[in-house]
Amino acid sequence: MKEDKLKKKFIQGNKRAFDLIYRDYSAAMYTICLRYTSNEDKAADVLQDAFIKIYQKRESYNPTYNLGGWIRRIVVNEAINLYRSEKKFEFIEDDSFFEAEDDTELILEDSDQNIKQLLADILEELPDGYRTVFTMYVLDNLKHQEIADYLSISVNTSKTQLMKARKFIKQKLEEKNITRNTVVNE
Repeated sequence: MKEDKLKKKFIQGNKRAFDLIYRDYSAAMYTICLRYTSNEDKAADVLQDAFIKIYQKRESYNPTYNLGGWIRRIVVNEAINLYRSEKKFEFIEDDSFFEAEDDTELILEDSDQNIKQLLADILEELPDGYRTVFTMYVLDNLKHQEIADYLSISVNTSKTQLMKARKFIKQKLEEKNITRNTVVNE
């Protein structure tokens, strides 16, 4: 089914169109849910809730826009709502972290699956608050003000959590003797 026809039928409530959309997008959206929850069962629950909402809000979808982006936004919002409802993490205000911010970046080769898995494992080790802000800022490209609004925290708290997450990740990579040079040269 062509994309324009698929969008039109989806908006009208056609079950087959919805099933095709679910088939095409569910795996990628599950990955997003997993980044926010670090728990397969909760990620599956968030995904299910998100797709229910996607179906319920289908008439508000504007077919001139990218369907994947619209679906992704709903999934991210559902994952954030889960965190709001559970209040599993505590944000700590500490402006002292802004005094000496380290801007170093890791350069990774896209083809190296072992490094990707290692980074995914490190992200799962992050405390919930760090992981949530890191995911929202780095992976979902949200601004600190947007993160603050979503999570009902201050912009400074968002920045602090992001910096702590980066510091945690850097420390874990250093413990495993992974540096920019070892990754690029492999």
